[in-house]
Amino acid sequence: MIEFNRIVCPTDFSPTSSHAVDYAATLAHSFDAELVLLHIIPEMTYPLRSFGMAHSFQHIQEELHTRANESLKKRADQIHAKLPKIRIRFALRDGEAHEETLACAKEEQADMIVMGTHGHTGITHALLGSTAEKVVRLSECPVLTVRTPE
Repeated sequence: MIEFNRIVCPTDFSPTSSHAVDYAATLAHSFDAELVLLHIIPEMTYPLRSFGMAHSFQHIQEELHTRANESLKKRADQIHAKLPKIRIRFALRDGEAHEETLACAKEEQADMIVMGTHGHTGITHALLGSTAEKVVRLSECPVLTVRTPE
């Protein structure tokens, strides 16, 4: 029998990822699984770093972490208002979204990843790539992708 003990759900706080968080929370509640809300902050590798501005980037990164933690807490509070007994933890990482999602799922021994997808095709997909597609292709655990209703 398949058991879900831990579900990782990356969020960038967009409507698409918010919809995926709702799915993940419902699944976690149904299976009495722990929900790990993950937010990934892209690393800042701008050319200005070489012009003596590296000190400023540290403050920006710290502010991004502070705001992300506040947003994760707010989202968890919204979930708890509807599903009070659900277990939720936060994970905050820096780096490439697909790499950090996969690393978090592996480290957390996730049974599933639930994530939003914008469903881009054609030239938009070719130019932007797809974090969800990379996660689906490379994940060691099942991945549920959720599109926002049109």
